[in-house]
Amino acid sequence: MIKIVFFDIDGTLRPFETGIIPVSTQKAIKRAHDSGLITAIATGRHWMEIKNENLIEGMRFDAFVTLDGEYCYVLNSDIVDKAVQNNEHYIHNDEYIFDSSHSENPICYFDPINGKCVQKIQIAPEMIKTVLDLCKEKSFSCLFEEERFIYANFVTDELMQVLQDIKSALPPSIDPKRALENPVFMLIPVMNMEESKKLESLIPDCQLVRWSDGLSFDLTKKGITKVSGIDSILKYYGFSRSESAAIGDGWNDIEMLNYCNLGIAMGNAKQECKDVADYICPTSLNDGISHAVDYIINYNLSNMI
Repeated sequence: MIKIVFFDIDGTLRPFETGIIPVSTQKAIKRAHDSGLITAIATGRHWMEIKNENLIEGMRFDAFVTLDGEYCYVLNSDIVDKAVQNNEHYIHNDEYIFDSSHSENPICYFDPINGKCVQKIQIAPEMIKTVLDLCKEKSFSCLFEEERFIYANFVTDELMQVLQDIKSALPPSIDPKRALENPVFMLIPVMNMEESKKLESLIPDCQLVRWSDGLSFDLTKKGITKVSGIDSILKYYGFSRSESAAIGDGWNDIEMLNYCNLGIAMGNAKQECKDVADYICPTSLNDGISHAVDYIINYNLSNMI
């Protein structure tokens, strides 16, 4: 029986084409929860990005694998229940927040303050210094993602293009030396493929995860992936991988689709995702999540007979 489902966001829950969560997707997530499934997020995004961009509008999620597994947490189910009862999962504050480090109160229902962190892996300062030096030498923009703060070193046209592609807002630019003194869980250097390979050769303790056709890469600690994040969530709940399913579309989803008992690729997924998937649903624009959720529910029903 599948007990928990991990959903990617961009290209899966939210179509790239519109940037808007389909109503059919919202209904499908509710249907999944009502059937007894735990609904979880598995994304390269930061949780404040999810809040700022309203990426899970109208949907309930109890567990979060964020930053490609670098930062993972499980929410207090009573708090989530109350939030849903009060329709807080539909309420969106248009104010963009990139620094909540001094906030004592949660800024949304899925703020980690409302739960327990089960995996938190920071990037070593010496690796960050190497990235900083190369970005300074080559004038590359880079995003820095702390637990409750997102910032850039400086703005370039390439950074603006990357943000536009994923419909994200521009975080503040500050002195990046801060990253040498405060825990950073992900870097997003903006550079071409050739330069990214050069960078990766200089940071042996880290890896670059390509998630789009563009100029951006998620830089994380080597060995930390969505799968390691999923494992931390499964361990918390006491579930085995055979009780998990995953739905995704991008290159950083391939491993989790192959790892979970049921791997479902969106119709708009990269071919490498489809190659390892147990089921390929329609595209995110064409009720794909609704089909995927029904596939999982029917899978569970067939195993009850």
